[in-house]
Amino acid sequence: MTMADVRKELGLLLEAAAPAVEPLGQSPIVLYGGGGKGVECLRVLRDAGHEVAGIIDRRPLQPIDGVPTYLPDDPALGHLAKAGATAVVSVFNYQVDPLPIHELLSEIGFRRVVGMVELRQLLPVPNTYWLAESSQMSPSVEDASWLWDRLADDESRRTFMEAVALRRTFNPRRLRGISACNQYLPASVPVPRHNLRFVDGGAFDGDTIAGLLEGGCSVSALAAFEPDPANYAKLCRRAGDFGLSKEMSLWPCGLDAVTRQLRFRSNALSSSGFDIAGDVIVQTVAFDDAMPSFDPSYVKLDIEGAEADALQGMANTIRSSRPALAVCVYHRPADLWELPRLVDGLMPGCRLYLRAHTWNGFELVLYAIP
Repeated sequence: MTMADVRKELGLLLEAAAPAVEPLGQSPIVLYGGGGKGVECLRVLRDAGHEVAGIIDRRPLQPIDGVPTYLPDDPALGHLAKAGATAVVSVFNYQVDPLPIHELLSEIGFRRVVGMVELRQLLPVPNTYWLAESSQMSPSVEDASWLWDRLADDESRRTFMEAVALRRTFNPRRLRGISACNQYLPASVPVPRHNLRFVDGGAFDGDTIAGLLEGGCSVSALAAFEPDPANYAKLCRRAGDFGLSKEMSLWPCGLDAVTRQLRFRSNALSSSGFDIAGDVIVQTVAFDDAMPSFDPSYVKLDIEGAEADALQGMANTIRSSRPALAVCVYHRPADLWELPRLVDGLMPGCRLYLRAHTWNGFELVLYAIP
């Protein structure tokens, strides 16, 4: 497909009405996935009056809330399919490619297989990252045209169209171009690699820093921010392995537009984040207040939806230092098109790249290169 064809498809996707979604009807439901999302879907389906006849999982599981569980090769699944059951893929995370699951369920004989994006249009499944009601997940024609024109290469434009297509068509065959390796160091994006003065927003346990060093980068100065108490403890324990003897500061804080205290959902996972119902209160800082003289050359922001606030809190630094930026744009539906506009306003003339690093539209990263 030529880039002219890709651009035409993007326009058609955005100009067309959202696809009609067939109701689930009265047939029993079989879920694929017995993890947290599966349990959440089980509750939502039952609340809506649907019968859940079984849960499929590759792990042998005990019944979940009274619902029998099956391994994917269980012959009983064929009988459920012949009886007219609908299969729902209740898996939505960065690790699992949903397409083979859809294909497996079709091979078993399920007439209809519903993915998470489609299910969200039918039932009030809680919004998760970019997953929301259809109209919230797509840019306007104007915003899409602006971003298309600002993206620096064809891979970025194709990735953008495919991300929109996944949200508009609900089809797991979209957004297949995954840059699985070297997140924050993609070979086709000219991010800096030597003598980095690196800001790690959402440092987790130090995995990004370790990845940069393993990827051949040299780091001369590091400022790492991680507000989750358990993750921060892991970061501190790991810091000695980085071999950075000079400028290294580790902050038990989140990055924000202003310096304040906020409630935070701590779970010692990479998905911990700010939440009005959070279990702890953490300190946040505006980078311009905390480290006004740091002069970074590369900034990464993966902070569970707080990226816009963090960018505003380091606006002066970005304008003066013009560092390369790696900003996650999948935590909220509109991040895909709103964060590039924000970055462009802070660093005019930068080159914008878009890469998808994992499945289901997760780890979608905007790279801004001065």
